[in-house]
Amino acid sequence: MSQLLLAILTLSGLLPNAEVLIVGANQDQHLCDPGEFLCHDHVTCVSQSWLCDGDPDCPDQSDESLDT
Repeated sequence: MSQLLLAILTLSGLLPNAEVLIVGANQDQHLCDPGEFLCHDHVTCVSQSWLCDGDPDCPDQSDESLDT
């Protein structure tokens, strides 16, 4: 809901410098920065350089078992 409000304020010009990440998409979706991997918990982002390095960085260890 807060992202929808942010989008409305931004599009109306009331909040011109806001960054809109999600408009019309699943509001619970979490986006990672470029070069990051979204763990299967859909909350945690880790560097792609940490994938399959033998050290689990995601809480669910999905960065070590890439069955996507």
